[in-house]
Amino acid sequence: MASESHSFSSPAPQALTALAVACFIFFGLLTGKIGQDSRLAVACWLFGGFICQFVAGIMELKDKNHTGGNVMLLFSSFFMLVTALISMAEFICHVNEIHFAMASDPYGWLVLAIALTLFTPAYLVGSPVFFVALLFADATLWFLVALKFQAVLPPPTAALGAAYCVLIVGLLGLYLATANMLNTAFQQTILPVGKPLVVVGKNGALGAHARLSEETVS
Repeated sequence: MASESHSFSSPAPQALTALAVACFIFFGLLTGKIGQDSRLAVACWLFGGFICQFVAGIMELKDKNHTGGNVMLLFSSFFMLVTALISMAEFICHVNEIHFAMASDPYGWLVLAIALTLFTPAYLVGSPVFFVALLFADATLWFLVALKFQAVLPPPTAALGAAYCVLIVGLLGLYLATANMLNTAFQQTILPVGKPLVVVGKNGALGAHARLSEETVS
């Protein structure tokens, strides 16, 4: 169980719930349901998510979960913290009628899209549900890149594609968080998360969130 594989209890439920919160907020932003006047509130929620993801990332690295810990810190730093800071800056500039240039945004999202896509195969050794969530996260980022560069797809199409992909990521995150919590509490599979698509040898290192798969299935 979680207490056997972690020096602390597993941080997965709170980290995945924080991810879901961010995904639902991004859905609102991309569909226009959350407007410019709510940017400060968005920043507050994402700061909360940053704390959850950052703590989880440090704990995972401490427990030698190389892939999971690094990706959690990537999410906490850029998807949570940087987005929160930009939302706060946008709100302040909007209120004070100050121009806020976003020329660096497309290039930053492009690097994140490339990196997460290249990292995704590492999740084949963990829960297939989480692997599917990462595939939708990859798709979200590439839609965002198309939106930011205003290339390949019309902006409304790119925004809508990113919105529904990120919503699916949020829903899968909630499922995984609940599965981890219930399966660990009852010490049996209440919600299945599946077996790894790729099995690493006994002497090999477990990859991203293989530990999550073990805990929720056990």
